[in-house]
Amino acid sequence: MSISSSPPDAPRPLPRTEAAEQTAARLVATARRAFAEQGFAQVSLDALAAEAGVTRGALHHHFTNKAGLFEAVFRDVDREICAELDRVYAAEPDPWLAFQACYHAYLDLALAPDRARILFQDAPAVMGARAMDVLMNTDFVTIVEDLAALMAAGRLRALNAEAVAHMMNGAVMAQVLWLVSAGTDDPARRKAAHEVLSVLFAGLEARN
Repeated sequence: MSISSSPPDAPRPLPRTEAAEQTAARLVATARRAFAEQGFAQVSLDALAAEAGVTRGALHHHFTNKAGLFEAVFRDVDREICAELDRVYAAEPDPWLAFQACYHAYLDLALAPDRARILFQDAPAVMGARAMDVLMNTDFVTIVEDLAALMAAGRLRALNAEAVAHMMNGAVMAQVLWLVSAGTDDPARRKAAHEVLSVLFAGLEARN
């Protein structure tokens, strides 16, 4: 007598919310590669949808249009850099050295070609001034709190922490834009940018 095995259960469909999140994530990952390699203007939504395995309608449902999808990619890159900076900060026990290390790391992390093209070359044209506002305000409250704590501990000069945070964020963004404008990675320019950041940090230190 043969014993027949019952057919395997069919995979259960994902809950609607989870399926939607996976579709959106797949579209963002696919679009990120395309925007980094081709640039915003050259990317075809039909090609993106086909590569991601979704319909053009699904793409519009999640992101409305190409600019909406680009902004999702832009914010994804920004979050990725922030996660890497969290690891940089955690690796340095001294809070002032950790603070400085994060700004120097941002300069290098943001200059990776795929990130630079999305954040600093295409974003101003696609998102306008709002792109820089997003970058300038990422983790801004935490930066102000860290500066205030360093001032209270006597490590930094007693200044307005919010004003200092705006100055430092503006400085590192200006340096990145200057470096991106060169078109190629110029080691001498990058070294100069790091040196200028170091001078700014030194000027903030409390003088005994």
